[in-house]
Amino acid sequence: MQRTVGESVKWSQLNCMNINSNKTKEMVLGSLTKESVVPLTVPSTIVQRVSVYKILGVTVNSDLKWDDHVAVITSKAGKRLWFMKQLRKAGVSQDDLMFYYQSVVRPVLEYASPCWHLNLTKEQTKQLEDVQRRAL
Repeated sequence: MQRTVGESVKWSQLNCMNINSNKTKEMVLGSLTKESVVPLTVPSTIVQRVSVYKILGVTVNSDLKWDDHVAVITSKAGKRLWFMKQLRKAGVSQDDLMFYYQSVVRPVLEYASPCWHLNLTKEQTKQLEDVQRRAL
């Protein structure tokens, strides 16, 4: 991996691009073997190893389970449902509430779902369905 990182650094320098070593992270997918994995370095800086990282709005876990992602999106959708409840109390029409749900809440629950939805457990699916049930 260090050789590949070195090639990427060399390419970025040739193309007048800088790699921000503070934003560079390393994630080892799957379980670590008995032998320790040497940490990667980007010119004189050791790359931080993480087990969970959010990239392009999807929270990825090193064991490729979606517990963290489901927790993040259900929390975010729950906050938006609270606002929907406030709109209902204020007398907003049912059509407008439906529009709010479809344009503000539902996209949070469905964003990038082709990447992660097929691998959900029954409990994770239930958590997502509970948010939708609350919206009803």
